[in-house]
Amino acid sequence: MPTRIASTFHPSSSVISSVKCSLASRELEHLVIAKLNSLTVYSILESKLQSECNLDVRGKVRLVRAVPIQNSQRSNLLVLLDHPDPEILILNYTETSEPGSGRLNLKHQIPLDERGSRPSELCTDAIVHPSGLFAVVSCYTGKLKVVMIDNGEVHNVQIPELNLLSFTFLPLVHEDNYALALLYIDYKEHIQLVSRNLRISPDSNADLDIADYSNLLPPTSISYKNLPNPAETAVHLIPIPADEDYMYDMDEDDQETDVFLGGILVVGGSKILLYELTSQEAQEFRPVKGKGKRKRDSKKQIDAPTDSGSKQKKEIKKRDPRATVQWPWSWVTACTPVDESSHKILIGDAFGRLAMLSLFRFKDLGMALIPLGETSPPTSLSYLSNQVTFVGSHSGDSQLVRISQVALSTSKETPTLPIPHSITTTISLENFNKLDDDKGKGPSSIHGNGIKKGHIVTTYGSFLEVFQTFKNIAPIRDAVLADLDGSGQSHIVTCSGGGNAGSVNVVRIGADFEEMASLPGLENIIDLWPIKLSYEISFHSYFIASTILDSHIFKITSNANQLECVDASHDFILKNQTLYVGNMALKTAGKYGGDSALVVQVVPEAAVLLQYDGLFQKWNFLDKVEAEKVGSMMKFVKASGNASQLLIAQAGGWLSTYTVQMQEGKLSPSPSPSSLIPDTPPEWYNIEVSAITCPLLDPSKHFTRIIAAAFWHTNQLKLFTFGQSGELESLCQSPLGALNSPVRSILLNFMTVDHYRLEDQESHLCVFAGLADGSVVSWEMVKVPRLKDMNVVSLGHIPVSFSQYEADGKRVVVAAGSRAMVFSWEGSHLRSAPVMLKDITSVKMLNTEDYPNSLMLATDFGLSIGKVKSLEKMHIRSTSLGLHTPRHIVHEPTHRVFGVGTVYTEPCRVGEEEKTTNSLKLLDDTTLEVLAQAELQQDEQIMSLTVLQVKDNNNTSQQLFCVGTFSLRLDETEPTSGKILLFEVQQASSTLIQLKRVASEDVSGCVYSLVVIDGLLAAAINSSVSLYRVSLITEELSPSTPSYTIQSIMDWNHNYMVTSLSAYGDHLVVSDQFSSVSLLKLDEGQKLVTVARDYSPLWPISVEAVDDKSFIGADQSLNLFTFSVSQSTNNRAILVRDGFYHVGDLITKFIRGKIHSLLVIYLVQLTCCSSGSLATTTESATGRFKSTHIFCTLSGQIGVVISVENDVLSRILSALELQLGQKSISAGGISHAKHRAPRLSRGRSDADSAAYGILDGDLLEQMLTYMNTEPELAEEVYTLSVADDDLPYTPADLKKDLELLQNMH
Repeated sequence: MPTRIASTFHPSSSVISSVKCSLASRELEHLVIAKLNSLTVYSILESKLQSECNLDVRGKVRLVRAVPIQNSQRSNLLVLLDHPDPEILILNYTETSEPGSGRLNLKHQIPLDERGSRPSELCTDAIVHPSGLFAVVSCYTGKLKVVMIDNGEVHNVQIPELNLLSFTFLPLVHEDNYALALLYIDYKEHIQLVSRNLRISPDSNADLDIADYSNLLPPTSISYKNLPNPAETAVHLIPIPADEDYMYDMDEDDQETDVFLGGILVVGGSKILLYELTSQEAQEFRPVKGKGKRKRDSKKQIDAPTDSGSKQKKEIKKRDPRATVQWPWSWVTACTPVDESSHKILIGDAFGRLAMLSLFRFKDLGMALIPLGETSPPTSLSYLSNQVTFVGSHSGDSQLVRISQVALSTSKETPTLPIPHSITTTISLENFNKLDDDKGKGPSSIHGNGIKKGHIVTTYGSFLEVFQTFKNIAPIRDAVLADLDGSGQSHIVTCSGGGNAGSVNVVRIGADFEEMASLPGLENIIDLWPIKLSYEISFHSYFIASTILDSHIFKITSNANQLECVDASHDFILKNQTLYVGNMALKTAGKYGGDSALVVQVVPEAAVLLQYDGLFQKWNFLDKVEAEKVGSMMKFVKASGNASQLLIAQAGGWLSTYTVQMQEGKLSPSPSPSSLIPDTPPEWYNIEVSAITCPLLDPSKHFTRIIAAAFWHTNQLKLFTFGQSGELESLCQSPLGALNSPVRSILLNFMTVDHYRLEDQESHLCVFAGLADGSVVSWEMVKVPRLKDMNVVSLGHIPVSFSQYEADGKRVVVAAGSRAMVFSWEGSHLRSAPVMLKDITSVKMLNTEDYPNSLMLATDFGLSIGKVKSLEKMHIRSTSLGLHTPRHIVHEPTHRVFGVGTVYTEPCRVGEEEKTTNSLKLLDDTTLEVLAQAELQQDEQIMSLTVLQVKDNNNTSQQLFCVGTFSLRLDETEPTSGKILLFEVQQASSTLIQLKRVASEDVSGCVYSLVVIDGLLAAAINSSVSLYRVSLITEELSPSTPSYTIQSIMDWNHNYMVTSLSAYGDHLVVSDQFSSVSLLKLDEGQKLVTVARDYSPLWPISVEAVDDKSFIGADQSLNLFTFSVSQSTNNRAILVRDGFYHVGDLITKFIRGKIHSLLVIYLVQLTCCSSGSLATTTESATGRFKSTHIFCTLSGQIGVVISVENDVLSRILSALELQLGQKSISAGGISHAKHRAPRLSRGRSDADSAAYGILDGDLLEQMLTYMNTEPELAEEVYTLSVADDDLPYTPADLKKDLELLQNMH
């Protein structure tokens, strides 16, 4: 049975919840952000958020709340995990003196799951009492759970409100009394708001009074006119305390009836409703005259005695709210109080429109709604401080927003937010400010029924400033893999966003290259050497560029795009190819002191020493050593040098080293040249040096004791050191036959800063070899000395050049050829990151005043100068489509465009019908600019999209965009009509392209999916799979206007609802959302025949073929599954589910392919012998892992599926996962095995099986961390994992395989 590994490439980016609190003892506030399976703590600084720590959570995070610590300003955290394993986590925070090194600690882990109970459908929530003593949780129907914070005890309380919509605590005067406000839909489908008393006894027992409603908030019915769709959109209950300091100013003549006693704000409908608590008979207090204060009575609140159960037998009457205000926008998705008194509340809707509800001077002005501007669609709002609010979003980027007191743009023609004309309760900002400033009473807003009807303030310009953004690519509804620049590096392009934040995102791995200057016209350059005026200065002033025939010297000017060629002004040898140029230091009396203006140039005929004359600004000739007078009397073939040493290779395999003598200013040979010819070579042996390097490994020194050379005939690389007498002594070498191509370039470099000794365990001396076939081979050299951890990365077919560099504070190596890559050291191994560069012939480090710490790159057509930065592997480039939400995407490389199916949703008020328009857009695949679009009819909804290539009778091909639609009719329970539309890209002019509809076919249902199979179009239409042939006919009379036809071939109808298709060759995978999966084959007669079917209740969502006999998919229970074709006992083909694994997120798209397109191979590997064991070999072993698929989810996660190609390695990794799951500590009470066990739609049972066939790659890669930080634990896990296998598999082998796995994503 094949084994696969699921690993995370991009973690979930959707923000689910957030809370502001103070977690530390010092005066520092924090923002805690919850995502699907992690928590991040940020400290709130004056100008930004600073990340302090991150905690991975085993489970699905639903929300996070602050838990106040009594008699302290600090808080703990409460985290609610969602079904199928609901759980409460109580966390505390440990601060440290170092920023960014805090830690979240698990204090309590409280399971909430119940067998046989029905999960709550409309309200899964948790609220914490302001005292911090307990929390109330709703996660099952008809039941609340009271959780005691200190001891973790859980008390179940039954409630008759089965269809609970929302609940909160009543803002009571006396802190020792507790009551809950409950909003629910009763059995008559009426919306009811009631309250019930909650009793907490001294021994921490909890009980909810279900016999009668509480008198504190009299029950009331709420009209559907005010809450139109409570079961589909969230309704928020916000407690408003009776804080008279802000609510009103009491005068001596005020009556008790003017006193606002606190209440519940109902937010989420077409009106915001404020229901007041009962009179002083239930909440006794005495106003203090003239002060605007109340004095609480010492008595506790007591409910008036009632006849038990008498109220609930009566029908709940509608009670008028104390105040209302119209909500003119879409459904509310998040709200948060600005202050503790809840007199200012920020409210955001599904289209990112943010407004502030003000209850300031409530008695005179009522409630006022003030538009502020647009943000991302919020799922969470947290007011921080100083007018700054965090907007957490699922459908757009999360943001830090500053609210200005004045409009940032003063346009009087553009309202801050649009207000429908049907709303008449508006007031201008000027009039509102007059009311606010008026010390008397404003115009009465109390109507005859006693309801205070508030106003909406009409404002102009935005009051919001976004000053920090957190990238989010959720929800991903579709994605495609494309090579956009021809570099061979794949990009993932996603359809993301929603509301007003629709976007197309290009996601890639690698480092960024920032081009600073481009210098075209310098053609056929094969190498470069920047030159400084003297050794001690930092900046380069000249550079020499060499072709295969000659050389040129250029002066670097201050103009970014100009160079001055100064060939005639200096004494360099320019009529031949240059092998090496470099500045050299001057040694005086055995020491290096003072500056030196010396430069050495090596050409095939000679090595030349020059000195810079500052007065005449000229490089003058000093001396030279001719090749014919040295050693074998043959030309120089390679050269390299450092501050004091010059290493030259001659034809015939001779190496010579040189230094500069001060007395005569001449090049002086070292004691003797060293021949590298073997002692007794065979007659046919013809050794020649192919590459050398003489690096300056320690920046504080002027010389090196280690050099390297490679040879043409053997393809070997050897490292040498200088002996006592200056002779070269061999250190180590690559194995004979290990390299299958000659070495053309070598670089030695310590990859860590301030560690330059092999004896130092913190130093890592890496050896890089660039091969003639475009590959890079790397090793780490250890003290022994020997070369270890050999690996190969293919960069294409051009020979590779190297350069040392420093990026993001790290010592790195840049390798460039057909493609480019940056190597850096992370943890315990070498990591590589692609750079978006291609066809580079030479790369060198350049440092000038205009281009500090830069790279100079040579191509066949010119030079470019720039910087490599942002070595972290993830880079996201986005284009905003606003209200046009992308749903489907394909890439068409012929015209270099993306085809994107979008849905435009016109924002409307709560309760009004949404109006949508679908369109097909063409986006430039480089700039993501919209080039053309085609609007569909009003009732046509795009459901699928693909690209089809058709050919005419002249064998001329044309690319067509195929769009599958259905007609939306509200009276239909199942779509009965749809279309297949064909669009052609037409070049209207050199700069303008158009989309033209060229054909259409009516179908009897919804076209859920379209794929191409053997040139035919396969469509999933309701319960059937239909095949179509698209023909291109070119008329002789009008060849420029071809016609297209769509011909139906056959229907395969054996399902309930086919929603996903995937083709591989002549095989087709069919996914039935109400049943399971099938594998079909297209026979020679172009008919679909069944190969095998699965009949289990799988409920699949998406599928993708692996090959013609296996496929992968995801179901609605958030599981990942794999199937393969097998033979039954009666020789019948059957589908066997060979992989089943819980991802915990809804996978919306599989892409066949791999993220890392560059081949990564460990050469000294372990391969499977015929005996079934593992054995060491120096042969190239590619059969370890194979990346097969990429998957995308609704929370913004991107993952990879990697196949384990070795059966023995598969067994070892399976055992390793088991041991790591038992040893690893994670927040979340369930074990790793239970967490990854597949869920079923019917819920948990004892018969549930464990995951099989798919391993957790994220868990496996934790072993690398343990190897570095907890070696004893790593040794224990390793021993238990391989205890049953008598295999020569060492911890180093395991580490190597895990690093290879990590490098594949």
